[in-house]
Amino acid sequence: MTLLQLQYFQALARTLHYTRTAEQLRISQPSLSAAIRELERELGVKLFQKENRKVSLTLNGQRFFSYVDQAMYLLQEGVDLMQESADSAQQVVRLGYFQSIAATIIPELVKGFYKQEETTRILFHFTEVSSYDVLSRIRSGALDLGFSFHQADWAQSIPVERQTLYLAVPSSHFLAERDSVSFSDFASEPLIALGRNSSLRVNLDEAFSRNGMIPKNIFEVRECNAALQYVSLGFGVSVLPKVPAMNSDKISMLPIVDPEGDFVRTIYFTYCKERVLPLAAQKVKDYILHHFIQP
Repeated sequence: MTLLQLQYFQALARTLHYTRTAEQLRISQPSLSAAIRELERELGVKLFQKENRKVSLTLNGQRFFSYVDQAMYLLQEGVDLMQESADSAQQVVRLGYFQSIAATIIPELVKGFYKQEETTRILFHFTEVSSYDVLSRIRSGALDLGFSFHQADWAQSIPVERQTLYLAVPSSHFLAERDSVSFSDFASEPLIALGRNSSLRVNLDEAFSRNGMIPKNIFEVRECNAALQYVSLGFGVSVLPKVPAMNSDKISMLPIVDPEGDFVRTIYFTYCKERVLPLAAQKVKDYILHHFIQP
């Protein structure tokens, strides 16, 4: 059994079309057919079957494909790792985060990391998406590392910090001069909420439910800056983390006191514990664990 045979099998298992697969591999169709027949002979089972000129995987073929796919993925991962190890290679670390830490954790991370020796060849490729999307992209391999509010059994998620959430009100609002507020203080106020796929929205809905209240949502927005814009125009109030746009004389930010303490959420540094990280990502991971994780 050769690597070439496995590559041919993987390609054909994906297309289920001999002519198309041969074109993709830039070989003749007879060569492809011969390679598959030889592989089946060595394994002692049929991998493909034809019915009315339609090609499909047999049950054994389906089982074998899952193993071949994993093996080829790991092999490519090893090739990528070796290429990144070359002295001349420029190494890229794909790191994801959500909007509200774009002006806090991320600049601090980059500034501190590049103060170290032997980091000039490492470049960051940043992706700013929702917390859930960060986790999803780490799972798929599109990201190496990330910061997220979400956790999963396949992920290593380490608490970085607790992010305080505030009530944003127009500076002319009757609550604006308060030192803090409770959920009962603004339960009846028109609320500008983030979308239902936002982790903040989930936290907020759970907090209202825990306090036996129903929020008065007037409309939804996709991100924090949009919510602040509507607050500054007097459309309502909103619950948000600190972001640069809050530095406005049109908005007042009030800590929210929950029966369980201040209203906060936990930020996790996350990576896939089932995957070997590239050397550059491993170096960034070690830096974050040493400088951002509380002992």
